[in-house]
Order: sequence, then C-alpha cells, then structure tokens
Amino acid sequence: MAENVSSKMQGAPVPPESFGKATGLPKSYGETKLVILPRDPFWFYAYWEVKPETINSLKSTLADKYSKSTWVLRVYDITDVNFDGTNAHKYFDLGINYESDNWYVNVKDANRSWLADLGLVTHEGEFVLVARSNIVKMPRHGISPITDQQWAILQLEFEKLLKISGVDQIGKSSFDIAKLMRERWEEILASTLSSPMGASSWKGMPNEAKKGKDFWLRADTELIVYGATEPDAKVTMMGQPVQLYPDGSFSLRFYLPDSDKEYPIKAVSNDGTMERQITFVVKRSTK
Repeated sequence: MAENVSSKMQGAPVPPESFGKATGLPKSYGETKLVILPRDPFWFYAYWEVKPETINSLKSTLADKYSKSTWVLRVYDITDVNFDGTNAHKYFDLGINYESDNWYVNVKDANRSWLADLGLVTHEGEFVLVARSNIVKMPRHGISPITDQQWAILQLEFEKLLKISGVDQIGKSSFDIAKLMRERWEEILASTLSSPMGASSWKGMPNEAKKGKDFWLRADTELIVYGATEPDAKVTMMGQPVQLYPDGSFSLRFYLPDSDKEYPIKAVSNDGTMERQITFVVKRSTK
C-alpha cells in the first residue's frame, strides 16, 4: 500500500514561451504526454503537453467537477518496484498550473527511482490520470565508491548516465528536447571535471606522510547554488553579475571558508519593472 505524503516541497516553472524563444523549438507537438528528467540527486525537471481534445474530454466526463478540480503532479517512489499504479513505496501530490507546461520538482529522499502522473484531483479527492511519465533513477547522492585519479569519465559511462536519465524513453517527437538535455549533461560534467577541487588540488601531501612518519587527513567543502528565472532577466549574486543558460537556469560553485555569511541572489526583469531576491545564510565551522 502506497503511503500518501502531504508534501510541502515546492517547484518552479520555466515559462514555455521563453523556452521556445531560446531554443527555436515548436511550442507543442500535438501529444498528451509527461516527461521527467533528473537535474541532481534531489530535483528533477518535468515537462508536459495536454492536447485540447484531452481537456475537452475531461470537461465532458467530469462535468461540474472539472472546475472544482486541482491539477497536480503525483510523484511516486518506485525504487526496486515493478510499478503497476498501486504498489509504490509512497507518493506525494504537487499542485501545479498545467498551462505552465513544465515544473522543477524537489524530492527529499536520495538514491531513489521516481515516476510521475499528471492528473486532476477532484473536490471529492478522486485522482483522474491524464498522463504518466517515464521512470528516472536519480543521480547518486554522497561519496562515490569508485575512485579515479584522473577524474576521467569514459564515453560508455556517459551513455549509461544518459540512459539512467530516461532520455531514451522520451520518444522521437521530442528528439530536440533529448538533444538539449544531452548537451546540458555534457556542460554539467565539463564543469565538474574542470572544478578546482580536481585531483590536482590534492597533490600537496605532506612529505612526512609520504615517508610514513605521520598519519594525515585532508578534507574540504564547497557551496553549489543553482536556480532559474526568465532567460532575459539580469541576475546578480553578492552584487556580481551571473551568466544565465539559454533556458534561464544558472549554476554557481564557491569555495566555502569557515564563516557565517549571507549569499544574496537578485533577479531584475529585462524592463526593470520587477525584481525578486533570495538570500542564503550559510554557516561553516570546521572542528
């Protein structure tokens, strides 16, 4: 029996009209479908399309119930389960505006497999399925048991990563989306492999340790900040400009010293009439 979790986790959409401008892709493909793609161990990206015919059918079937129903993404934890629609470990509902066409979804459990349904919850609590997504196994969270002195990733491993992401299950009509997600994975990997925390950062082993005269340990940490806004917005962090990807997303990495520090992020609309700010307060204390 699946556990229904009342979730306070929040996501955020990327406006579909902005996505179309950035990529040149058509706004719709004439299909009713839902696709999910992993972003990191705790977030995945969902995008969907609902045909007008599907909406008309729902209105006809539900009648007066339609106007009182709420659109949701029902997210299932199906780790190691052959999912039949009823046997998930647990699930939660995330209220959405289906006209947004896409949403970022936060999942609190790491190292799990997820599947999502797009549907309506009626005033009486009945769930009406509209579209079911592919399955994604999220990127592993934590220290990898695999070590590689050169921090290299073979093409075979990269292909496996793409397969895990669910790209091969998207469908031919979404080939352009799959291609863009592949390019995004390559950007993420390139950023990771070029990080100052690479293998070269750890060559300074004390001479005493090399000679077996001492026992030593070194460790460090860093701060990763990511998010998304309108692609034409102006974003700053701590007063410094932030470069956005074509879809309006951004990702930043910082060395994190021992301190109690604020990291303000500010976005201003292209015409300067609107702005939003988020401030992270981060404290690090090494003992």
